[in-house]
Parts: sequence; C-alpha cells; structure tokens
Amino acid sequence: MLISAVLCAGLVFAQEASQNKKEVYAHFLTWFKTKDFSGRWEMWNSDWQQSPHDPNVIFLNGKRDLAVTSYPLTGEYDSSDPDILEYQFLLMKLSGIDGIIVDWDGRRINKYRHDCLMTILPYLEKYNLKLIMCFEEWSGYWPKGTFPDRASEIKAAQDELRWMTETFLNKPFYGTVKGEKPVLVFRKVWDQWFTPAEWAKVAEVFNGMPVKLIFDAGAYKEFSSVVGGKYFWVGSFDPKTNNSSLEFCKNVYTDFFKVKNEQAVNEIVFGGVTPGFDHTPVWGWGTTASKAPRYDGKRYDLTWQMSMANNVDIIQVITWNDWNEGTQIEPCEQFGYKYLEMTKKYAAEYKGVKDNVPNKMLPIALKLYKARKAGKSDKAVLDELSKALFEKDFNKAEALAEKL
Repeated sequence: MLISAVLCAGLVFAQEASQNKKEVYAHFLTWFKTKDFSGRWEMWNSDWQQSPHDPNVIFLNGKRDLAVTSYPLTGEYDSSDPDILEYQFLLMKLSGIDGIIVDWDGRRINKYRHDCLMTILPYLEKYNLKLIMCFEEWSGYWPKGTFPDRASEIKAAQDELRWMTETFLNKPFYGTVKGEKPVLVFRKVWDQWFTPAEWAKVAEVFNGMPVKLIFDAGAYKEFSSVVGGKYFWVGSFDPKTNNSSLEFCKNVYTDFFKVKNEQAVNEIVFGGVTPGFDHTPVWGWGTTASKAPRYDGKRYDLTWQMSMANNVDIIQVITWNDWNEGTQIEPCEQFGYKYLEMTKKYAAEYKGVKDNVPNKMLPIALKLYKARKAGKSDKAVLDELSKALFEKDFNKAEALAEKL
C-alpha cells in the first residue's frame, strides 16, 4: 500500500510539474514570398504611397529595396523554403524557444499564408517545436459583404475554428499551458468585431474541450463568458506622439497585470517580450508611423524582467520575424545576434535552467544556410552539421562548420 501511495503521489507530482512547465514561444510569420522561390513577392514589398518598396530594385550595395527596418542576415527569403525553416528552427532550439505562435486567418483570406503553415507542420515535428494558434477573428467577416448576414459570418468563424481544432489542436504537437490548449484571438476591423455575445456563440464549437480563448487586455475585461486568459502585445503608443518610451511601456505593462476578470477560472496569462516596434516600412495611414525604440536592448530587458517578476504562465516573443513592423529578433545586419543572445539568457532564467549554449554556435546556422544555398558543399556533411546543432553536439558542429 505504501509503495502504491508513493507511486501515485509521484505520478501526480509529475503531471503537475508538466502542466506548470515554463515555456517560451515566438510569434512567427508565414507570409514572406520571393520571386525566385514562389514566382512573386509578398510582404517584402510595400505599395503604400508614404513608404513604397520594390524588391525588384537592387541598390548599388547589392541589397534589394525591402520593406524592412533592418536587413536580414540571410537576405530576403521565402517562408516555405525548407532551407530557411531549418535555419530558423535550429536558431530557435539554440535560443531556448519551445514553439511558435502563428497568425491564422483561415483558409479563405490570404490563402498563401495558410498553405505555408501547412508546409511548415512537418518541420515542427522534425525539430521538436510546438504550435499555438492565433486566430484572426476577421476570417468570419472579411471582406465585407462576403456573407449575407451576421449569422452567416458567425457560422463562417465557427467553421474555421472547427477545422482548426481537427487539424491542429487535436495533434500531439499542439502546445498546452496548465493542462489547457490556448488559442489567442486577434481582432481586426473594429466596426466589425464580434461582440461578447457573438463570441459566446462562436465558442460553442469548443464545448467540452480543454480550450482556452486568450484575448488582449481590452477584450479580456468584457468577454467574461468565454475568456480563458489574456496576452500582452507591444504595449500601445502615447496618443500625443504615437511613440512608446520605456516609461510608457512600463506603465502599460503594469496596468495589464492589474486588469482582472472575475469570471476567468484558472486563467492563462501570456507575458509579452518585445525588442521594439517601427512600422515605418509599411506605414500608410494616420498622421505618422508608430514607433517603440529599442533603446539598445533596454525594452527587451524591461519586458522580460516584468514578465518574470509577475510569474506569467508562458512567454510570447513579439516577434521572431515581423520585419515590416521592426519587432523581429531574427538576426539582422543592424543588431546581429544580440537579441538571440538575450533570448537565450532570459529563456534559461525564466525556466530555471542553465544557459549551456555558447553564443558562438548561433552564427553556424547561418553558415549552414548559406552553404545550402550555394550548393557546393557535400549534402551529407550539411545534414550532419544540422543534426549536430539540433542535438547540441557543439564540438562536432564547430568542427564540421570549419570544413565548409
């Protein structure tokens, strides 16, 4: 009896430890396309009159005219390219990132982004990364006039969520937090937003399932019937300047933690860590572009430290690769590997483990990527190098990289 009791207690402890495991996810965009790989440009270009960019234009320095705040170390890439996925996912593993959060606006709007997500799934399993979905609410009501009435729009959103559940949430690679499956909700087109009552109807597709809908702080206060938690995004902007200073960011994040919803049972809190924001490359509305300066990494420091101090359930890095809005931590010419090194350090601290990945390992992933693209190295050697990085066999990885 004693042995049985000890075994049961051990099992309960293991289950609780698994449910309370601290994890870091990166918000990941699947929308970049290149002419060479996909036959067209997507998201590297901008048609806004205030900030036009044409990737077909090549400057004297050899760089393309990309709609970015800083040039990627890889140059432009296609989100469906297996070589870039290997590069990105290896860097995530080395940096302590456990999975990705992907914006999904259904199968109808921006279908190419959906197709790219489906392409990515096998690579998530290959690199042992998890997936959490961020549902774009407008998949139910955009473009305006697509459906005849509001009831049809609600049904459209339900149909997408039902398909999403069967395809993603029911798979082993889907992430869990506190034993629940979170789905973040992004709302667009403010005059078309679903009301709390309409969201209660939409959410009926999850009846009886361990699914938590995670809303931004504004909706979180109102959506008592369906809210399962809240997430923090980049922190909004001072309406007087359209900028966000460190102090402004700190105050907004402090307020985020104060907001309560008494109806939220066992809620999930997504902490948000962000290096900065600047959508100048794609800005074309309002009086001026919104900016949240990086302050040489101080904003990233601040949001990490505040997330950990408030013991958030999970951390979302905002973002891995939104080059258009300047929130990326993916290596670039202006910042190099600075933000990956910071991520690696803070992710280990958040999880209570040791950071045992030398910083010098991070550039090897780029060397591997460039060797793949050059097509001159032995594929078997490159595959072996990739495996060594994934398995964190650093001596072997360094030796193989020196041969390239």
